[in-house]
Amino acid sequence: MRLARLFTLCLSLLSLPAAAQPEVFFGTGEAPVFRDTDLDRRFTRTRMFRALDQGTDDAGCAQVVGALLTMLGEVGPFFHRRDENFMLDPALAQALNTQLVTPQFQGNSVFVAMVRRVLIDRKLRAEWLATAEALLPHYPAIDIPRLKFLSEGVQPVDSFLLTIPVLRERYKEEVLRVNSVAQSTAEALFRDNYLDHDVAFGGLELIDVKLEQPKKKRLKKGEEPEPAKMMARLAWTEPEAGPTTSYEFRFGKPRKRERVEVTAQLLDKQYTDLNKLLKGSRVLIRGRFWEYKKGLATIELREGLIFQERDWSKITTYVEPMALANCPLAVNDLSGIAPVQPGAFGKFR
Repeated sequence: MRLARLFTLCLSLLSLPAAAQPEVFFGTGEAPVFRDTDLDRRFTRTRMFRALDQGTDDAGCAQVVGALLTMLGEVGPFFHRRDENFMLDPALAQALNTQLVTPQFQGNSVFVAMVRRVLIDRKLRAEWLATAEALLPHYPAIDIPRLKFLSEGVQPVDSFLLTIPVLRERYKEEVLRVNSVAQSTAEALFRDNYLDHDVAFGGLELIDVKLEQPKKKRLKKGEEPEPAKMMARLAWTEPEAGPTTSYEFRFGKPRKRERVEVTAQLLDKQYTDLNKLLKGSRVLIRGRFWEYKKGLATIELREGLIFQERDWSKITTYVEPMALANCPLAVNDLSGIAPVQPGAFGKFR
């Protein structure tokens, strides 16, 4: 399956040699072009497409459509220019393939068709956003701010593969562990390769968001003072070590987990209501990777967009089995023939 392969790829990037080229992360620099195929045209004639456009009054179908729109909102901030792949949280991917797939309905193929529709149109259809807003009282998991972000146009990052853990590992390999011959140029090469790219960092803790005044300085004649800037202070903390197969006796203080401080200068227009963001909550930040200091102990982003992030591993049910079984929209009309349908890109399996 595509998402499992992406997870494997992300893990393999942690162990790339120091000689790895930035193309591994950013591709050729040319974003893929999405065009209508027979599958995409068939999708526009399905019952599910009509429900996305017009809404549904069926309680069971509301769960199915709500779950698909929830997952669509989750992938939107991670669309990237590197290739045709997209990223969905592993817990949601598991739910998609277990709770939305039956011999009568291949929800994973429908979901990929939805993603392709957004990428082909270069934005979320206004009708889908209206349907999501209508379903929100019945399916509160839908993230309307993320869907509004998509409705104003797909804005891909350069690569969703460049996470903070991957970036830290690359810094160790390409800067800290190089030999004496390469040491004089290693830092400069790292900056050339990774700075000034659009990135999306998830799993951050919100420290604070506030309007900050610029540092006072003597202005030259005719120079205007800098305006106040909305800044987000965030932190990434190294995850705790996973469980081992044998019991380990540990003495003394536990090992201090690594921490990265992230500062993001936010855009004036935000899709998330900043007044409702709580300190200590988990968030996703998108922006331009502008600067770093102290060996990546601090990172600065510009043009930031902030979104709330949920821990989907704590949710077990997205669609009740009987709701899916009784929904008249959940039929195999995408292919019209085959009980099991192929993936939308020819790669989703």
